Amino acid sequence: MPQSQPILSQSQISVAAPSDELAKHRGHWIAYSPDGTRMIAGCATLAALEVQVRAAGENPEDVLLERVPEGEFIASGSELS
Repeated sequence: MPQSQPILSQSQISVAAPSDELAKHRGHWIAYSPDGTRMIAGCATLAALEVQVRAAGENPEDVLLERVPEGEFIASGSELS
């Protein structure tokens, strides 16, 4: 998986994954396209996520990663500022 990646704001990522979609992935890792506009895969472990990213035809070194919290609250928008 990538060592360093460009930083995207939560609002840029939320375009790719609205909060109702993120809620389905609580406690999981999510891989996004390099520009942050498309969710590629979501998995509980980074190893499994890498397999899914490769299966989707993407290079794991190019994707953006995010870990979705396990709790009920997913911060977005104004909660992050």
